[in-house]
Amino acid sequence: MDNNFDFLVVGLAEFFCADTQYQTLKYPYPDLLRRSCNTLALKMTAIPYPRTLEGLFNLLEKPLQTWYPLDIPKEFDSEYGLIYDKALSEEASQYFYEQLVKRGQLPEFASVKVQQIALENFQFLRLLEKLQEANEKDPDRAQQEYVLLRRFLIMNPHTTLEKLRNTFSQTRYITINDMGELYEDCKENESYWCCDRCGPLIKKHGHLRGIKPSVCNDHRKNLSHVRRISWKQGLRRLKFGIHWRVCLPGIPEIRLFDTLEKLHKQQPEYLCQVQLWPGIDRYDLQLRFGDGSVWAVDVKDYRNPYDLALQLKPIFGEGDLRYDESFYVIPNHRLHQRQDYIDILREEATGLPKSTHLFSDIAFKERVVAKIMHLSKGK
Repeated sequence: MDNNFDFLVVGLAEFFCADTQYQTLKYPYPDLLRRSCNTLALKMTAIPYPRTLEGLFNLLEKPLQTWYPLDIPKEFDSEYGLIYDKALSEEASQYFYEQLVKRGQLPEFASVKVQQIALENFQFLRLLEKLQEANEKDPDRAQQEYVLLRRFLIMNPHTTLEKLRNTFSQTRYITINDMGELYEDCKENESYWCCDRCGPLIKKHGHLRGIKPSVCNDHRKNLSHVRRISWKQGLRRLKFGIHWRVCLPGIPEIRLFDTLEKLHKQQPEYLCQVQLWPGIDRYDLQLRFGDGSVWAVDVKDYRNPYDLALQLKPIFGEGDLRYDESFYVIPNHRLHQRQDYIDILREEATGLPKSTHLFSDIAFKERVVAKIMHLSKGK
């Protein structure tokens, strides 16, 4: 029973991986889903266990705190449900990828389909480890190729074999095969859609849906940030796990980098350098100023500040990564969703030094501009 929550999440992941239209699925359902549901049927007393699959899915969409009879891991916000629109909810996906896949905690009975998702995650980690090893003897080239890798995945959720060859034919540590393993083939004559804010979209019940609705939930086809991707020979798209764990978090990082890079070009004597993912992604941005001071920045985009608070720790700062001030930066849309977001982080992130600042991306940019103005006045 201690593992029942994990079994339920993995079982649902297996179920929805099998077919996006759940009505077409045949018995038997995934073993872990059946096992976890059997446990729920025995333990639910406050409300009756649903008698139909539709009833079960209606229950799973409700906040867990209103019905789930067993312990809920602290990493999952019980104010939300496990599924949304007949797919894993954003919170369940985050728990699946961040707690189970990333940390290698999948149940041993997970299906081949789920094990394949874990393998996709391992493929990127293996590539990251290769670059980290190269960083010991060839830091400049390793750093250059890591930035090329991450930027390419973020900026090209759809690509072609030809573009992969053209981009990575001269890299020293990244092969074209390495990159090819992070993408999957697109089907001929299918229409594909992509959002500039959250990446590849899926078609669900006649509508376009993003991977993380709390980031972007308006995907009408006539909007400027929604693009149709025409099929062409060799077209590929990011695998779902790579999209979730690599591409999606990188979008606000790239956005902030581009904003600060403009400031650097305008005032290079005061904001001397903005480096992206220094030390092979030890943190997201390193800023060097004209007075010799260095700032370290990590961008975090979580809907739930309590969940994020569990993840925050002192930013690594040894050797070339040393800094004078450190910052965790939150995309401003999170503060629109919850005005007390920063206050909750300050109170709940008990492992974070008081010297680490917490800002929205807009407030952080203002802080950088103020620093530049301070230096320009010679104070």
